[in-house]
Amino acid sequence: MTKRRPHLLYIAFWYPPSRASGVYRALATSKAFKDAGWEVTVLTCTIEYLSTVVGSIDLSLIDQVPPGVDVVRVSRVTDFDVRSMTRLSANLPLLWSKTRTQMVGVRQRLDDLRGGDPSAYSFSDGYLAWIDPVVNSGLRVNSAKPVDHVLATGNPFSAFEAARLLSGQIAGGFSVDYRDPWTIDVFTGRTDLANRGTREAEHQIVAEADLCFHVNEAIADAYRQLFPEHAKKQHVVFNGFDSSSLPPVRSRRTGAVRFGILGTMNDKWPMDPIFMAWNSVRDRLPSGSELVFGGHVGYFAKSTGQLVEALPESTSGFRYLGPVPKAAVARFYDELDVVLLPVPGGPMVTSGKVFEAYALGIPIVCVQAEGGGARALLSDHPLAICVSPEPDSVADALLQAARLAHDLDSKVSSGIRFEAREFERNASLRPMVESIARVVGSQGP
Repeated sequence: MTKRRPHLLYIAFWYPPSRASGVYRALATSKAFKDAGWEVTVLTCTIEYLSTVVGSIDLSLIDQVPPGVDVVRVSRVTDFDVRSMTRLSANLPLLWSKTRTQMVGVRQRLDDLRGGDPSAYSFSDGYLAWIDPVVNSGLRVNSAKPVDHVLATGNPFSAFEAARLLSGQIAGGFSVDYRDPWTIDVFTGRTDLANRGTREAEHQIVAEADLCFHVNEAIADAYRQLFPEHAKKQHVVFNGFDSSSLPPVRSRRTGAVRFGILGTMNDKWPMDPIFMAWNSVRDRLPSGSELVFGGHVGYFAKSTGQLVEALPESTSGFRYLGPVPKAAVARFYDELDVVLLPVPGGPMVTSGKVFEAYALGIPIVCVQAEGGGARALLSDHPLAICVSPEPDSVADALLQAARLAHDLDSKVSSGIRFEAREFERNASLRPMVESIARVVGSQGP
């Protein structure tokens, strides 16, 4: 008799063809479990939501979904009836959504005054309407193919609550994968910014979860301190890089130097000191040197305008290349001599691109405040130059990186690539797969 393969129900709102930064970890997670012999069903949002609300998608990611992974797309609202909409929600949906979120705290205080129990969804999250549809979809999946474990990735953190509720109705337990902290401010470390309902919801989820995963040690430590009674549940599973994103090992080049930035630019990136530094050093670089940026400007389509205006003119040796599909990332990197990493925040912020940059084997200029998480990961990289977001420091780093690029030894690049193997996606995610497998094994049939 053939033994049944374990079945993972994976709740990931951002999954291909989403272009959100968390999509690569989600895609790699489903692949890692599939490669380890699991049946994998993914509950995710609809393509319509990504194209109409978010405003952009990366269709090249669809082809990277592993064969055999079942993808179930769940609308944020089930059995939606336009007749049920109020005038406010129909005509001013953004204002309605903001007001609805603010009312969470008001409802919480009213519950306190009445002495009643808090609402099941008393926490603040813009995706509360997704919880019930996901739970219902998960129960249908479980009826057709019993689920052994539920894994949810956040944000949105409504996915965590959906996993908790599902776990209570099926035989398997659940775990949560934090890409960012929920109630801890990733930039300041403050824990007093979330409302009480949100903090209580997270505490209940952490208390009931089998395992909690975090992308770096600083975040895991913060959660161990926040929930000391559940400290042993907090584990680190680094983000990583995809081998398909790496070009061939670089050989020495001469002449013009191309500096490049890849990613989704937001208003927290330290771009001003980079642009100021670039303007101050470009005349001291070989003729034809340029700074290129490939990626999206802003996450939602509606947020691009102001950020685009902040980009330099093309006459300054800067070029904006536009979005770079996942399938074209290796080609983008292959044309660079130096990669720039603009990273905001402190110890809790590592940036998803730091692992790709690490593995390229070319000079890196990481612009982040001292003590930052990305700087810590690059501390032993022989070609990494880490500086604070100050124009003079960045300018010196650009000139130093240009010299390193011209002196680059392919043997050094190959050695870096070899050392970076531990950050390859499958390797970095292996501890998550093995930990959940142990949990499932300990729970028995």
